[in-house]
Amino acid sequence: MKGRLVFKAACLVVALAVAVAVSSVAVPGQAADKKVLRLAHVYAPDHPFNDGMKEMAERVKERTNGTIEIQVFPAGQLGSEEDIAESVSQGIIQMAIVGPGELGKRYTPVLVFDGPYTFRSVDHALKVARGEVGKELWDALEEKSDIRVLDVMYYGTRYVTTSKVPVRTPEDLKGLKMRVPNQPMSIAIMQSFGAKPTPMALSEVYLALQQGVVDGQENPLPTIVTQKFNEVQKYLSLTGHVIQMTPIVINSKVYAGLSDEEKRILEEEARRATDATNQKVLETEKQIIEEIRASGQMEVIEPDIEAFRRAAQQAIDENIDKWGRELYQKIQSVE
Repeated sequence: MKGRLVFKAACLVVALAVAVAVSSVAVPGQAADKKVLRLAHVYAPDHPFNDGMKEMAERVKERTNGTIEIQVFPAGQLGSEEDIAESVSQGIIQMAIVGPGELGKRYTPVLVFDGPYTFRSVDHALKVARGEVGKELWDALEEKSDIRVLDVMYYGTRYVTTSKVPVRTPEDLKGLKMRVPNQPMSIAIMQSFGAKPTPMALSEVYLALQQGVVDGQENPLPTIVTQKFNEVQKYLSLTGHVIQMTPIVINSKVYAGLSDEEKRILEEEARRATDATNQKVLETEKQIIEEIRASGQMEVIEPDIEAFRRAAQQAIDENIDKWGRELYQKIQSVE
């Protein structure tokens, strides 16, 4: 374990050194006030998130006449999600896509966005994230961490996949080693289902599934496919235990250093990108499930959702005071 931690630390140092080097390269003829913003995330290059961020970068560069250049680093090139979040907080990396589980380590109430069966639909989740409730949360997060949320993208609805055991009820997960992100709510949810949560970086999951180090994992369909988990898993159980929104963030001091016009353009293009990406993820989810059913590569299971809801209440009860009961009730009251 000690050796692994040392290796991870060394990798992070190298990644950050590369990031700093990239930002300091002088481009002949470029304007002195040109701002190069590195945007890091852990998702595959062909994930809808990466497509959305590349398009946003192109439009921002065009609309600012090249005074803002956003460089997108996918697939954990600048570190794990934990590393990336810390680097944005410190201003080492300027922008990122970071999930609420990681942001919630800096301001606990944000973890409500990873709560099981918290949102009734994608539309409900977006209304919360972009409305008054979300604004209060994001403002408090920024004050605590210097991480400012520009907007949120629909990551997808999280489902369970397994290699040997078809999962129809929480009882079927009892004792199974399930990979989860190293985030409090993800761990709590799997524990409430009776599984043995095994935190692991996304980049390590395929090999762990292939070698049987873990029995399964849980993720949205686009991630399951772009990470090729469908190649090494036999069963897909449509538990839908989390409808997940993932924020696009920027370091607060970097944001403050932009002109009013640059801020306006960045925010407009972030919203344009998130709207387009959200629609793409919804369409991709529908397409993926149809293809999986047609190919027979994985058996698709319609589980007992009410049984999963009842089991998940344990995770809600254990965490609701950390989120804030009033906050949870506000979310439920949003129409």
